[in-house]
Amino acid sequence: MEPTLFPIAQDKHLIFCILATLLFVLQFARTRRWYQLVMAIAIPASLLIYLQPENKTLYYGVGILEAVLLLLALILNIVQSAKTAKEEKQKKAAKEAAAEAEKAAKPAADTEE
Repeated sequence: MEPTLFPIAQDKHLIFCILATLLFVLQFARTRRWYQLVMAIAIPASLLIYLQPENKTLYYGVGILEAVLLLLALILNIVQSAKTAKEEKQKKAAKEAAAEAEKAAKPAADTEE
């Protein structure tokens, strides 16, 4: 494989993939963000290129697979972020409504005494 197409050595690439995969798996376990699981799959999938480096079909197939997985990760991140923001907004509104109801109930209780 030409060094200009793949600028790092195979051993460094393997170490990077192992570390990055562990990071994304740990982050997924902690935060349950689905794009992290997709990235944990996409990063080691780039190692498939070493199966047959001279095979152009495999080379471009891995490239297309990586592009699809990265696009999927981006879409999942956008969708989940929007959903999370909406849930946070609803929780905040519910908390404010509860605080208002508590304030309204407190003066009524004071006048009964």
